[in-house]
Amino acid sequence: MIRAALERVWWACVKSGVWPVGKGELKVRLIFGPAMLALVGLIFWVDHEAMIAKAGVLSAIVLGLLAVAAVREYVGMMRGAGHPVSSVLLTSLTVGLCGCAPWLSWQTLDRELYPLAAATMILLYSTVLRSLSRDRVRHGLEEQGATLLGFIMIVWPLYLAQGMAMMYLPALLYVIAICKGGDIGSYMFGIAFGRHELIPHVSAGKTIEGSVGSMLVSCVLAVLLAGPLLPETIQLGWASLIGIGILLNVLTQTGDLAESLLKRRCGVKDSSRLLPAHGGILDLIDSLLFSFPAFFLMLVLVT
Repeated sequence: MIRAALERVWWACVKSGVWPVGKGELKVRLIFGPAMLALVGLIFWVDHEAMIAKAGVLSAIVLGLLAVAAVREYVGMMRGAGHPVSSVLLTSLTVGLCGCAPWLSWQTLDRELYPLAAATMILLYSTVLRSLSRDRVRHGLEEQGATLLGFIMIVWPLYLAQGMAMMYLPALLYVIAICKGGDIGSYMFGIAFGRHELIPHVSAGKTIEGSVGSMLVSCVLAVLLAGPLLPETIQLGWASLIGIGILLNVLTQTGDLAESLLKRRCGVKDSSRLLPAHGGILDLIDSLLFSFPAFFLMLVLVT
């Protein structure tokens, strides 16, 4: 009976143009979304209880694997569109940097930042040397820019997220919940109320109504989750928490749009076909790419 009622509501919405999406895609999203949330919750629970090693290590390892997968997707998109990018150099430095993060202290923030600076300089210096060769001189500058862009835009945020997991694991979940909650809010509000396109020349599916809904959801989550997930040393009023929600949501939507611009430039719809109705790993984490560094810096300043 309930299923039949939901079917009637769905078809009424589709016929009226309220939900301009395919039935199959919506069904997959409704199944896959909660499954992903359950997986994140399971990883957090196991990690928080320190059942494997020090609290935060498991999450840091998972984030490192996501970084490697996202970088591989980035390389595939760029090369598929004819843009030069150093695959071996970018991948190897990603593995090296994110591989060492779970085993650092992340308490004094001294040695922990050395690998990040060193890896970036090695990447820059190596691509400059490569561009000096006769067969690469015409496209060396483009290769430097594309390779460095992938490293800074993808690897830096996930390395700092690894540090956040090692410093205070619940704060990592706080950022993910606010950002992904904003993603869900954007999707649902856009489906239900979306009429006016936000930035059609970058992403035709984004609407102003969805953007507003995303902001509202993020602000609500920022207030509700602060008590259980933020450190006790951070005492913030509701106005400050709403400010955090607004900041993280703006960065969330910016990250999403930045990846949409990248995909449009590369002529692809998704970064890969790994995840049903979602695309690839880069599609999954794009909304976190600017939010992780911002909250990491805030966490360092107030704790």
